[in-house]
Amino acid sequence: MQLKMGHLMKMTALLMVLLSNAVNANQSRSERFSIQNLGVSNPDWQPRQIRYSEYLPDELDQRQPAPLIINLHGGGGSEEDLKAFIGTISEATKSGAIPPAVWSMPGAGRSFYMDYQDESEHWESIIIEEYLPHLLANHNIDTDRIYLMGISMGGMGGLRLAFKYPEKFAGVAVLEPAIEASLRWKDVSPLDSFYRADQYEEKFGRPVDADYWAANHPSAIAAADPDRLKDLAIYFEVGDLDMLNLYRGAEYLHRILFDSGVLHEFRLVRGADHIGEKFMDLRYRDALDFINRDINPIEDKLDQNFATFIQQAKAKLGPTVPLPPHR
Repeated sequence: MQLKMGHLMKMTALLMVLLSNAVNANQSRSERFSIQNLGVSNPDWQPRQIRYSEYLPDELDQRQPAPLIINLHGGGGSEEDLKAFIGTISEATKSGAIPPAVWSMPGAGRSFYMDYQDESEHWESIIIEEYLPHLLANHNIDTDRIYLMGISMGGMGGLRLAFKYPEKFAGVAVLEPAIEASLRWKDVSPLDSFYRADQYEEKFGRPVDADYWAANHPSAIAAADPDRLKDLAIYFEVGDLDMLNLYRGAEYLHRILFDSGVLHEFRLVRGADHIGEKFMDLRYRDALDFINRDINPIEDKLDQNFATFIQQAKAKLGPTVPLPPHR
């Protein structure tokens, strides 16, 4: 059994409506929110043009380098979905919960934000090689403070892009990423794939190219070379009632990163499903808080003598090893 594309698009539309209802109706957003087109210069890449949105908070002073936060929408969504977050972003910016930043969202349909194995579509290449440089050329961006956010398919895309290109991003903070609990295609369970079983061959080859799937799967990317991720700020969360079973893939990624010694923040959110108005807004604010804590650390540093003592004691323990199996 699988969910049809129409059902998923209805779910995505419902999520966006719920988020939109949470936006402050009195918030004037027309002045600094825009939809723009970007022509793709590489003649070998499809699509030939993408649409993207931008939001520039009133507090943003682009005479000073600012963070860039790229939001990736969920499956079947569009660049218009950024509107749903503006009320929360504006409030968080005004209160100091997040620094003034340039916000943008590329429209990518149900592409998974990836290059298709048959080379019919090139979303990853366009985002990294065309869209990101375009944003950097048109805004005064602090290139050490570029972050990816995303929900569901956007969470999957955010993790993949950050893990494949950690040198380009300071961090990634995503909600309910749509990833499978496996390192190999042959081990993917229907529990993780039932809702989009019709999509794999379109993206990963007919039949699915197992190596190509692994090369684009966040957990497999992390497991293959975890040291590349150790300077990346990583946050991901998922509801323990997620109707798409996405808690399986998120927990699996958490174990991969934990056992590899890659610092990250993972939350299994009690009572949270895949959609929801107030709860989703709270979860989005938590992700913003993570980005703010990466930009503006709040932890007090240990006394240097005590820190040195701790470091020396830990050095005698040898390398970190995974926790013992629980069963």
